[in-house]
Amino acid sequence: MVVVTGRHRRPASPVWSAAVVVLCWLAVLAVAPGRPPAGLVHDVALFVHLSSMVVGLGAVLLVDWFGLRWLAGRATFADVLRTAQGAHVPTWAGFIGLLVSGLFLGAPAGPKAIAVLIVGLNGIYAGMLLSRLSRCADPPTALLIRSAIATVISQLAWWTAVVLGYLNSR
Repeated sequence: MVVVTGRHRRPASPVWSAAVVVLCWLAVLAVAPGRPPAGLVHDVALFVHLSSMVVGLGAVLLVDWFGLRWLAGRATFADVLRTAQGAHVPTWAGFIGLLVSGLFLGAPAGPKAIAVLIVGLNGIYAGMLLSRLSRCADPPTALLIRSAIATVISQLAWWTAVVLGYLNSR
């Protein structure tokens, strides 16, 4: 079964999207204060940051869960595609919330900042793969392998950012 998305606009090119992610990431690194602010600003930013993590990573975990269900024969490939398409907005909303709230939490440590950049760039790549998969009745093995690799990279980058964020907050 082929799942067709009803888009009314032409999607941005992956190169343009990657440039936007990199520029936003660089802006956070350039603008974020060296030390986190105290008081209410810090508390609100931390709440938004943690909420954004729940939304973004939660959406990613949902898609990956449906992928595992498909591999186990408990869901159809169309189920995975529909879930991934539905999770697109919450995933990016979480990522954007992390960047914006990160502006008010102090400059991120190097490895965490790199993990966040990988999350964003890999998300663009995964979106490109999703678009290709959505047009295939029977996706080629190479495309499925690339999707699996993107999934592993996504999980590693998200969880690296979570763990390093936790360690940096202590």
